[in-house]
Amino acid sequence: MRFKDIFIISKGTRVILAITLTVATLAVVFAFFYYRSVNRSEDPRILKAREFLAEYDRISGNTPSMEAFPLLDSAFAIFREIPDYRSSFETGVIYNNKCSGLLMIALYDSSISSHEKNVLLNLSLGYCDSSISVYRQWLSEWDSLSDDEIENKIRSQMHSGDPAFKGYSYEKLLSGRKRNILDAKIETPRRLSVSLSNKGIIYRHLMKVDSALLCYEEALALWKDNRTAKSNLSVLMNGDPIKPGLIESLFPPDRKKK
Repeated sequence: MRFKDIFIISKGTRVILAITLTVATLAVVFAFFYYRSVNRSEDPRILKAREFLAEYDRISGNTPSMEAFPLLDSAFAIFREIPDYRSSFETGVIYNNKCSGLLMIALYDSSISSHEKNVLLNLSLGYCDSSISVYRQWLSEWDSLSDDEIENKIRSQMHSGDPAFKGYSYEKLLSGRKRNILDAKIETPRRLSVSLSNKGIIYRHLMKVDSALLCYEEALALWKDNRTAKSNLSVLMNGDPIKPGLIESLFPPDRKKK
């Protein structure tokens, strides 16, 4: 075989390559316009806050640290400046992130004293209670509303003449926020369950066993697949931690179902 024969491509191969290239190009174009449309439907008033939260998730990982807390503070300040976001579920997420961060340090930083551990546990408890309060208030305000009622409520809060919306389609922004609210109606009970699990863990380490038990039971009443609550409840009752089975690991519960 001559050297140049290596680079000879058959007609069939050329067809396959052309089809593959076309499909890849169409996929890139579709993704570009799809995500551009999604981004243009996000409320521009809180885009920076969402960037702060995404950056926090990226750098916090599983390493116990308070170094990323300023990102949460910056996001929180943005939400609190906007009247229709002051008591939104997003602020509850921030409170619970701080609770979880402090709790991780209290439980896994072996360099701190027992006194420092208790201080961190109590600080974590404060943020946990705040997240629980926000989630419950948000659910009482939004959970019973129909789709049309949600849309009307958003319209009363997001005014089309807001200068921040200049250059955006108000209807797309409205649709994007409505989608966020509908998703939150499914996710917030689970978020509340997670906060209650954290509170149970804090109580357990503060030696308040009865209070921990009540938290785990309430967490599981809200979300029966809360593995953290199940495992900690088992440990609290002198059992073993509960690990996911093979089937559950391969096919986790659908988070889009209540």
